Amino acid sequence: MNARLTSDVLHALLAQAGDTPFYAIGRDAVDGRIATLRALLPATLQLCFAVKANPLPALLQHLATRVDGADVSSAGELTRALAAGFAADDIGFTGPGKRDAELSAAIDAGVRICAESTGEIERIAGHCARLGRTARVALRANPDLAITGSRVRMSGDSFFGIASEDLPDAIALLRSRGLPFAGLHYYCASRMLDAAEIVALHDRCTDEALAICARAGVALAWLNLGGGFGVPVAADERALDFAPVAENLHMLDARLRAAHPDARLALEPGRYLVAEAGHYICRVIDRKTMRGRTWLIVDGGAHQHLQATLQPDRLQPANFPMTLHPHAATGERERVSIAGPLCAPFDVLARDIELPRARPGDLLVVHCSGAYGASASPVNFLGHPPPAEFLF
Repeated sequence: MNARLTSDVLHALLAQAGDTPFYAIGRDAVDGRIATLRALLPATLQLCFAVKANPLPALLQHLATRVDGADVSSAGELTRALAAGFAADDIGFTGPGKRDAELSAAIDAGVRICAESTGEIERIAGHCARLGRTARVALRANPDLAITGSRVRMSGDSFFGIASEDLPDAIALLRSRGLPFAGLHYYCASRMLDAAEIVALHDRCTDEALAICARAGVALAWLNLGGGFGVPVAADERALDFAPVAENLHMLDARLRAAHPDARLALEPGRYLVAEAGHYICRVIDRKTMRGRTWLIVDGGAHQHLQATLQPDRLQPANFPMTLHPHAATGERERVSIAGPLCAPFDVLARDIELPRARPGDLLVVHCSGAYGASASPVNFLGHPPPAEFLF
């Protein structure tokens, strides 16, 4: 799915952007990924988009007509999701530190609030009493699971959610405060590429959710198993084989409905839907040799695409897939390292990558850049202008 750009398309995008650096996200690639998932997943499964992956308004408007809902984690994301056309009934609001104004906005909008503590439940109840409203409150579960397939983990020894063993008491608190129990939400890890690991995780979360609701004596109307599906960026990574994941979800969906006929299974991928559809385009502005290493200096970097430089979700940074578009192709290739324009040693886009021989003015395309790009980067660092971002 990680489609390359032809030179003609690239220069048309450059004309649209006006200058480098910029992000361009392909609608067809996004639609292709969604269509592939739809063909594999249970028909009744709620496929949501995690807005944190890319809150670009044009992208959200595109997705609002193609997926079943959105996951947001701030009032700003909530505003963008509603403005893009997502129905309030289909939006879930997660996050461990929701401010009072955000809880009030979520209650006013009528979205599903995924509470992450008993203190948050009490605050929601207080806001509902003040506003004369009720709220749909799901509970974010934090299971004590060992996850080996990802470095980014949100379960076990973390501050996310409510410890699974405390969920029956949290459900009882909801009922005592007159708040309807709107389901359970799991999100245990991110950037997972091992299908067997994901299947095992989904199985354990579903087992736990059914046991918790049986113990609490409540119906389970909604079970969100999260997202966290990875996309490969390094040469030693293989694409996730989603077929066995989907096959298992069919079995879990049937099992869930057998126990709770009105229940709906949900997923909320972000990166998996849009990362490979996006490209970050920058320009070579200098080249030099330092102690035997050839460096290309480009006008884009960590301030706009932190995921491609520091890569906090990896033990060791890896080169994102990249292509160089020289003004005049010579057939020569070379091994280079690539740095951005910042006065910071972490501003390195690639080390020892083989590309066509580059000259100042050539365009560099960093693929797999549709998720956690500009919005997840320190765009104000050193005062460089923000990149243009658009769909094509």
